[in-house]
Amino acid sequence: MIEIMPIGGYREVGKNCTAIKIDDEVIILDMGLHLQNYINYTQDDDDVDLSLKTLTEIEAVPDVGVIKEWIPKVKAICISHAHLDHVGAAPFLAPEFSCPIHGTPYTIEVLKVLLEDKEIKIPNKLIAHDVNSIFKISENIKIEFISITHSIIHTAMVVIHTKYGKVVYANDFKLDNQPTLGNKSNLGRMAQLKDVKVMIIDSLYAGKPIKTPSESVAKELLREVMISTNSNGKAMIISTFSSHLARLKSVMEFAKQLNRKVVFLGRSLEKYIRAGENIKVIDFSKNGKIIKYRQQVQSFLKKCKKPEDYVFIVTGHQGEPKSVLARMIFNNYFRFKKEDIVIFSCTIIPGEENIKNRERMEAELKKKKVRIFRDIHVSGHGAREDARDLINLIKPKNLIPTHSQIATTEQFLELAEELGYRENKNVFLLKNGQRIQLK
Repeated sequence: MIEIMPIGGYREVGKNCTAIKIDDEVIILDMGLHLQNYINYTQDDDDVDLSLKTLTEIEAVPDVGVIKEWIPKVKAICISHAHLDHVGAAPFLAPEFSCPIHGTPYTIEVLKVLLEDKEIKIPNKLIAHDVNSIFKISENIKIEFISITHSIIHTAMVVIHTKYGKVVYANDFKLDNQPTLGNKSNLGRMAQLKDVKVMIIDSLYAGKPIKTPSESVAKELLREVMISTNSNGKAMIISTFSSHLARLKSVMEFAKQLNRKVVFLGRSLEKYIRAGENIKVIDFSKNGKIIKYRQQVQSFLKKCKKPEDYVFIVTGHQGEPKSVLARMIFNNYFRFKKEDIVIFSCTIIPGEENIKNRERMEAELKKKKVRIFRDIHVSGHGAREDARDLINLIKPKNLIPTHSQIATTEQFLELAEELGYRENKNVFLLKNGQRIQLK
C-alpha cells in the first residue's frame, strides 16, 4: 500500500516536504524553508537560536512530528531542486533521519555550500545523481530523476517506482522548450511512464489561464532593456534571483556586448555561483568579479570612480533591508546620478512585507531620478496550461496539488475536473498532516 503524508507546502507556499510510505519503507521528498518566517526571525540578529525545536515553533521548517512513527522507516531523502523552499531546511531536519540525501549534482552542491557557510555538519551521506538517471533505494523501491525545466538548473521530476505503481513528484516545474541554460524537460521519458498511481503537482499558478513563457522570452526582455536603452555614461544595476544562473548568464552576455565589466555583489549570489562553478556548469568568475562580504562591497562601491563602465548585479530584488541594493540606496554605499538604470529582473513575491519594502525602495530611487525597469522576468512556475499538458502527458490515476494557497488549490481543482477527475475520488486537496492511503 502507498500512503502519502503532506508535511509542508500544502495550502501554503514554502516549507515543501512530503513523506511517501510504501509498505514499511518511507521516502521523504524535499525539506524546504518557509522563507518569510525564516527571514523575519533571523534578519535582525546574526546570533539567533537555530535549533530544530525553535525553527519548528516559528514555522520556518516542516514539522516532522506528524510522521513520528515513520521516522525509523525512512530510507531516503530526495530533494527535487536547489531552491531554499525545497532544500533549505535539510541542514536542520536531515539529522533526524538515518538515511542519505539524494539530489541532482547542482542541488547537492548547493546543499554542501549551505552547510559550509552555516558551519553545520550533518551525519547524512550526500549523493549526487545525474538528471535522467534511475537508482535503487531498496529491493522494492527505485527512484528516477527526470529532467524538468524550472528557474534553477538540474531540477528533477522525482519518480518513485514501486510494485503498486509510480509516484510522480513534479514540484516545481514549467514546460520550457527553449531554456537558455541546462536541459529541456524530458517529455519523451515522461510519456513512457506507465501505471502512475499519483502525481503530486506544483499548482502555484493554476489560476493563470496561460502557458508560462520560456526563459528565452525573459532573455529578449533583458536584451531590449540593456541593449536598446541609451545607457551611455550611466550606471546599470540589475537585481534578480541569486539562484537563477540562466538569467545571470544572459546579463553577462549583454554586459559583454555593452563593453561593461560585470560585478556580482552579495552573499547569496556568491553561494549559488560558487556551487555552479564547483561542478563546472558555469564559469562566471572568469569574466566577472564576485564580492561577497559587506565591508568589501562597501569598499568597492566607494572606490568605483567610473560606474558607467560596469554592470552591477546585486542582491535585493524583493527590497530586503539588509541587501546590497538597499544599502546602496539607503546607506549611501553608492552615489546615484540622474537617469542611472536599475533593472528588476523579477516579480515581487506576494507578501505584505515584500511589497512594502519594494515600494519604499522604488520611492527612494524615484527621488534620485533613477530610471526603473520592473518585471523584466518570466516565471519559473508553470501555469494552468502547463499543468494541463503535464497531466495529459503522464495520465496519473490520482492528483494531489501542492505549493499553493487554498484559493489556488481550488483553481487547480477546476482544471482537474475539466480533465475528468473528481474531488475526493481521484483528486485530493490535502492539508499539512492529512494522511491519505492509495490502495
